[in-house]
Amino acid sequence: LYYQNIMTGISIAEGQKIIDTKMAPWVKDLNIQVLETSVNGAVLKMPYGEHLARIGGIISGQSMLAFADSAMVVVISSSIGGFRNMATVDMTTSFMNPARNIDIIGRGKIVKAGKQLVFGEFTLENSSNTKPIANIWTTWMLL
Repeated sequence: LYYQNIMTGISIAEGQKIIDTKMAPWVKDLNIQVLETSVNGAVLKMPYGEHLARIGGIISGQSMLAFADSAMVVVISSSIGGFRNMATVDMTTSFMNPARNIDIIGRGKIVKAGKQLVFGEFTLENSSNTKPIANIWTTWMLL
């Protein structure tokens, strides 16, 4: 990775502060929790809430993508050792299984990082059985 010589990671508290202070105000409704951080990624959780679901308790794709997009800021920040302004360039999502009435665990990692572009992968899993829900390939630009 380009950042290999300066990678230090961030703490869970620093990751949570990014979610709590750097996101659009409505992202707070997702109740995202940072569970782990490392120099190559992070693990986060989006607890189930009826406000995130459509009929039948199925969590909406919109809320899952907002979770993934917000969480990737923590993933990238952890890999570069701190928050930096950045913007989503692309997200390609494959939904594999429905998420119904469950918390969702998101695992993000950096696949490749350059001076301006960062490529990552974010997987969404069922919190009770690690069954895959979605896989998201994402590209970011560091500003």
